[in-house]
Amino acid sequence: ADQGHYNAQCQLGRLESEKGNDSEAYQLFEAAASQGHMAALGFLAECFLLGDAVEKDVVKAVRLLTVSAKLQRTDLPVHALLGECFAEGKEGLKMSHVRSLYYMKPAIESNEAPYTSSIRLYAWQLLLVTAKYYPDLPVPPLGHSNRPEVLFWYRHSEGRPIQYLEWYESQIREMCACCCNSLSTEKPKCCTECKAVYYCSRECQAADWKAGHKKDCVKSLKKRLRATGEFENI
Repeated sequence: ADQGHYNAQCQLGRLESEKGNDSEAYQLFEAAASQGHMAALGFLAECFLLGDAVEKDVVKAVRLLTVSAKLQRTDLPVHALLGECFAEGKEGLKMSHVRSLYYMKPAIESNEAPYTSSIRLYAWQLLLVTAKYYPDLPVPPLGHSNRPEVLFWYRHSEGRPIQYLEWYESQIREMCACCCNSLSTEKPKCCTECKAVYYCSRECQAADWKAGHKKDCVKSLKKRLRATGEFENI
């Protein structure tokens, strides 16, 4: 670290931080970050976010995280906290649902215990983004709907909003997502991956998939989460 090796500076900074030596940790993170070390940028952002050994500056923390682009898993606490700040417009940050989703996503998809309680907030931000971009439409257009993802996260959240889920799931069973005909059959066809759309026939299901549900479905999301090994039984 004394010879200017940024990996060593960052690792030593983490050790000093764990010991409670915030000032030494900050100096080491700053030295490593000045050489472009991605993880050090994240740790430095955390110092500004929490006010460790430096005056608290949330705006500067956001700038550092933006510069670091691909953040490491060690930055998940910062991701989650910044996501909540943007969601609620706290700590002097302007409320932004899009930025909230950007910062919360890595923490939510990690499925680590400290962040599972934030899943409902993440799902709510998804709904708000939809309402912002399609304010005059009751249902977003095919290929641009995040409702399957919203349902996916609500179903996997702590303290699931049971009443909302029961109401919404009863609504989507009433009408074919493709032709909009009433679903009078006892066992309508549904997308087995997301269970967020129902159909009156296999023909409608196939047509809807090609028309845009392929983009909206959580099939690719589930595949990515399974590949990380963080989620089981999805």
